[in-house]
Amino acid sequence: MASIMEGPLSKWTNVMKGWQYRWFVLDYNAGLLSYYTSKDKMMRGSRRGCVRLRLEMLMRERSGFTL
Repeated sequence: MASIMEGPLSKWTNVMKGWQYRWFVLDYNAGLLSYYTSKDKMMRGSRRGCVRLRLEMLMRERSGFTL
């Protein structure tokens, strides 16, 4: 498994805005899932938010489960 995975996803924002495009980056070694409003913003280092993932969640993904 690569230590960093990235790509586009849509996340639910609210009833008024609905689904919003975001660029997500999973850093397996740091246990961090970060998201940006676009890939361009990611390249500039303008992170919108992040979530720390527990080691158990990442271990399950390695053994065939998904997050």
